[in-house]
Amino acid sequence: MKTLFIGLFFGSLFLGAFTPLPAQGDDLMAWGKHIAEAGNGDPGNTACMECHRLRGGGMPSIGAPRIAGQTRQYIAREIREVQKGKRYGPVMAGVVENLSEHDIEAVSMYYSHIHTPKVRDVSPPSPERVAIGKKIALRGLWKKNIPACVQCHGVNGSGVPPLFPYIAGQNRTYLMRQLIAYAFLERKDDPQGLMRGIARRLSAGERKAVAEYFSSLNPPRENGR
Repeated sequence: MKTLFIGLFFGSLFLGAFTPLPAQGDDLMAWGKHIAEAGNGDPGNTACMECHRLRGGGMPSIGAPRIAGQTRQYIAREIREVQKGKRYGPVMAGVVENLSEHDIEAVSMYYSHIHTPKVRDVSPPSPERVAIGKKIALRGLWKKNIPACVQCHGVNGSGVPPLFPYIAGQNRTYLMRQLIAYAFLERKDDPQGLMRGIARRLSAGERKAVAEYFSSLNPPRENGR
């Protein structure tokens, strides 16, 4: 009997050693989805889906950006920049204030692995502004020392991971707000002040045109991850 017990005991240890455990990535994904759906459980913490939707398509009516398929690194970096006060976002500042590093990594992983269809903007784009914005995006305005947007944000605004996010298919209210935030120094998280300089040199009409152009495109199908 004693021999049987010992055999069962060590046998269970042996089997337990080879029982597959959930990968860390799976744990992060599950926790990231939980934060997206319900927050991290801290008092006052809001679920990401209230503004960005569960599938990350964003909410054009309030200018909440599309985050589905952005890279993990970019999403995590922007959350940290909001926490540090380098990126202007009065709503986001309160939401991410109590997120831990683990929370940030988890929710960034979750949204980076999602592809979701483009959410229709609040109104159709203006063909005239789209045409002006396309010229700026593809050719720049060299008389104003403004390079083409695609030099950093990639062909058709599809992004250059992990540093430069995709902006194709992003809602125009969000894009406009970010250009204005850069122009008036409310957002200071751009390397070497690059975006601040560009946004300041663009006129109000040119900023609007660029936002109209990129919002008229479809988002890239490949996830950033």
